[in-house]
Amino acid sequence: MLGWRFWRTFLPPLAVYGAIISANLLWALRHYKWWLVVPVAVGGWVFWTLVEYLLHRFGFHEPPGKTTAQKYDIHWIHHRLPHDPTHIVTGLGLSLPLAAAFFGLFWLIGGGNPLIGAAYAGLGVGYLWYEFLHGLIHASPTPPWKFLRGLWRHHYWHHFRNPEKYYGVTTRWWDYLFGTA
Repeated sequence: MLGWRFWRTFLPPLAVYGAIISANLLWALRHYKWWLVVPVAVGGWVFWTLVEYLLHRFGFHEPPGKTTAQKYDIHWIHHRLPHDPTHIVTGLGLSLPLAAAFFGLFWLIGGGNPLIGAAYAGLGVGYLWYEFLHGLIHASPTPPWKFLRGLWRHHYWHHFRNPEKYYGVTTRWWDYLFGTA
């Protein structure tokens, strides 16, 4: 299913973000009960799905005439070589600065409240699920689990029908909400 080339690129984010997620969850759980931490973490995950959609639509698929993503982003290489595992997982060189920026945003909004750790952990879980699912979609012609069929089809349509639609990888609801499905 997923070969060594995928795992070689996925294991570093898994190790780094696994530790960050764990530390943030522990921070939140030291100050709040689990029944408050879990919904906040789920909210962080939902926020991730919106970030994923917006980054993919507006950051990786810029409007015609803008060349930033085309010039500097490997996303265009990913569209030309969709089954190349070295262009599926985002490297730590790009993801860590974005992760730090999001933590700073959460810190500013939350004022240092430990519940931001729960929200940030949810965002991190969403990001790791995105990277894993994206790799799985590109490595396998069919989903290994039935519940993934819709997401599989959705992402394949993005690559092979219309790259200006179907931006969601882990969810489809933002595409439906914003009319890109």
